[in-house]
Amino acid sequence: MADVFHRATDWEIVNDERIFRISWDDGAVSEYEWEAMRRACPCAYCAGEGAFAGSVNTETKFSEEQTTLKMVYPVGRYGLTPEWGDGHDTGIYTFKMLRRAAGLP
Repeated sequence: MADVFHRATDWEIVNDERIFRISWDDGAVSEYEWEAMRRACPCAYCAGEGAFAGSVNTETKFSEEQTTLKMVYPVGRYGLTPEWGDGHDTGIYTFKMLRRAAGLP
């Protein structure tokens, strides 16, 4: 059976709840807490790459600025890049990664 690829059809930054909400092409809706999203940043600086371990782990303390979601930009047809309050914007969160984090197929 082929793996089904789902895309986000819309997304919203909910400032007062500090969550990011995504609506999917199959009707599902998922929500992500900002700090958890920042901690899961898949960029090479945060998550590491090759022999580089990355700068974010379970002990990393974030400031409020580092976990404030400012904007979210589409990346091709496969993901999103958040821009955080401290200017960090190099993580590409693939739709597959976001659905997996929400417990969706």
